[in-house]
Amino acid sequence: MQPSDESNDHFRAPAPENAVEAQREKFQAREIAQVLSHYDVGVISQIREYRRGSRRAPKLKLETEHGEFLLKRKNAGHSHARAEAGHALQARAAEGGVPVAALVAMRHGGTLLALGEQLYELYQWVPGKRFERDPAQAHEAGVALARLHRALAARATAYELPTGGFSDTDAVRRSLYLADAEARLRADTQARAKIGELVAGFDEHLSRIEKKLVEKGLPLHPTVVCHGDFHPGNTLWFGVTLGAVIDFDSARHEVVAAEIANAMLQFSLKHRVGENPDAWQIGLDTDRLRAFCAGYCSQPATMAHAELAPLLPWLMMSAVIAEAAAPIARDGDFAGIPAIPFLRATSGLVDWISERTRAVSNVFGA
Repeated sequence: MQPSDESNDHFRAPAPENAVEAQREKFQAREIAQVLSHYDVGVISQIREYRRGSRRAPKLKLETEHGEFLLKRKNAGHSHARAEAGHALQARAAEGGVPVAALVAMRHGGTLLALGEQLYELYQWVPGKRFERDPAQAHEAGVALARLHRALAARATAYELPTGGFSDTDAVRRSLYLADAEARLRADTQARAKIGELVAGFDEHLSRIEKKLVEKGLPLHPTVVCHGDFHPGNTLWFGVTLGAVIDFDSARHEVVAAEIANAMLQFSLKHRVGENPDAWQIGLDTDRLRAFCAGYCSQPATMAHAELAPLLPWLMMSAVIAEAAAPIARDGDFAGIPAIPFLRATSGLVDWISERTRAVSNVFGA
């Protein structure tokens, strides 16, 4: 299994390489030996650090006489109950026809290893490639998400998972205000005024989004178990065939429309090159957007498409604002990209969707 690769194309820009490596968590030699003693992987020929995905969750690629594996230490603070729920959801997804990276059981059984306060998991290696922005891939991603939602809804099970997400506009607004405050701390007087102007624009959008979501019936939608982070970086591909959906660490209870909206966004973003947001293309690739929606709608529905479609563009805008605000609230910038140009690009994308809400809604279920 390859962990998620954070790239500009799914709205998560990578930090500069030297900054990432300075902060990346590492395995210790003694730790590796202790962890692997719980698994039967045979003679190990090579252990290599795998520097992708969250820097707070270190990973190793293992080459052994029994095959290739990926060892992952969970982020600090990830609860045992939530990690076990994630493993159960992966099993449920596989039963529902969604390809996932297979978890490897320990010698004494079980797939989640707890040593002290640390949690570990071992996966069979999936040698897939990254999403290549092919509409045929977007279609298959839509199929997979629909199957995943159906699989997770098949049996009512109580999981210890957080609740909420992009549908909670109050939470998005709180994150936006924190981003405003953190970015202003690093800015001069002129820049603070520009940050305030951009944040005020997002605040206006959120007020309209909130109003529209209520009008279109969001409060009547139940929360369900969702993957929580379904984007191209959490998929692996063999050409246009989906090899695996990975990383269930963000699984949560959320309205299904929010996950669909975010996935539509992530799989259709126009290609963005470099770390200058002012040079990025603005908007969504309509071929990939249509393909993703066609894939999702080709599968048996967990909710009527007519109930979901009107909500989607508004939830997409909420997702765009939320994913820009969260890292700026934490760090004052967006993974090394200054706040102002990134917020400017974010504003352009929100405006683009806002001008096409009916068209976006009509694509789903068309």
